[in-house]
Amino acid sequence: MNVAATIQEAYATAQNYRDLAQKLAQAGVQSYTVDVSSSIILYQLAEGETELHSQSISPRVIAEAFDQELTIKAIRDNQQGKTDYPQFMEDMATAGVRFYCAILTGANKRVVYVGIGGLYEELIPG
Repeated sequence: MNVAATIQEAYATAQNYRDLAQKLAQAGVQSYTVDVSSSIILYQLAEGETELHSQSISPRVIAEAFDQELTIKAIRDNQQGKTDYPQFMEDMATAGVRFYCAILTGANKRVVYVGIGGLYEELIPG
C-alpha cells in the first residue's frame, strides 16, 4: 500500500483524534500542516519526503484576528463529537486560525493553531 492510501485508511478507520495521530505516525507521517482556507494538507514524512492532499473547495474566509477562546471551543466540540470535520474547519476559520500544524513524533507531540495575532498549542495525549 502506498503512503497516500495508508493515510486515507488511517482517516477512515480512526476512532478519535488520538487514534488518528497514532495511525498517521505508524504510517510514517512525522507532522502535517493544514491550510484552513483551502483545506490543503501537507504531510511531512521521514527523510524530507512529503505527501500533498488537496481538494477543490471554495476558499473559506478566515476571521482577521485570532480568537483563542473560539479556537479551544472548536477543538472541544470536535473532540466531543458535536461537530464533524467540515464544521470543525468552518469553526477554525471563524476563530481566525490560518493554519495548524500537528507534530506526531518525539516527546512533545502537539498541534499548534496559528492566526494573525496569536496561536494556541495543545498536546496530543500519548
